[in-house]
Amino acid sequence: MASGRLLALVVAIAGASVAAVVLAGQLLVVSDPLPPSADAIVVLAGSIPARVLEAVDLYRAGLAPRVVVTRERLARGEATLHARGVRLPESDEMTISALEQLGVPSRAIVRLRRRTRSTESEARTVARYACSHHLRRLVIVTSRAHGRRARLIYRRALGDAVAVTVRPSRYDVFSATRWWHVRRDAKIVLYEYERLLHHWLRERWTIKPCGGLRRRAGGSPRSVP
Repeated sequence: MASGRLLALVVAIAGASVAAVVLAGQLLVVSDPLPPSADAIVVLAGSIPARVLEAVDLYRAGLAPRVVVTRERLARGEATLHARGVRLPESDEMTISALEQLGVPSRAIVRLRRRTRSTESEARTVARYACSHHLRRLVIVTSRAHGRRARLIYRRALGDAVAVTVRPSRYDVFSATRWWHVRRDAKIVLYEYERLLHHWLRERWTIKPCGGLRRRAGGSPRSVP
């Protein structure tokens, strides 16, 4: 009798573990309904082909009049290469080049100058731009596995000032249901859950609405000391 209960417990635990593994990838993927229109489409840094293709499709559909591109911090060693006269194309330059070659006019592309080092710092930069330019709705284009974390961070960074729609790229090949079969996808899932834990334990308490801007009585934003 006792052995039967133990076996049932082991089977239940094994079943729950399998279900958790299967759901782990799916829980990372979120997709908000697209609004009728938005003020800007924001292409998050990284995974250039998939994110650019999605952003171009949304722009061609008339969703927003502008596409916002962020800048990443230079990789280690690139500053030294620059000092020696070697200049490699940066990710934002490649993103802009791809956007233009796919038909997005240069006048519709906004490149944010501040360099970012993480999703949180990128969201702060985007939030400062959106709030200072009085934008009301953004569509955030990112990768499938990055969607849940991006939504948490951007909604907190923009607060009530700007509505956020997270759009995972349809060109992203991440397998949410079989992620453990692909080494690249497995690394992505483990990384995302590590960063989600960091967000819940620490990061979310440090994110200020509007990227640290607050509005004067007249409505224009100013920096928080």
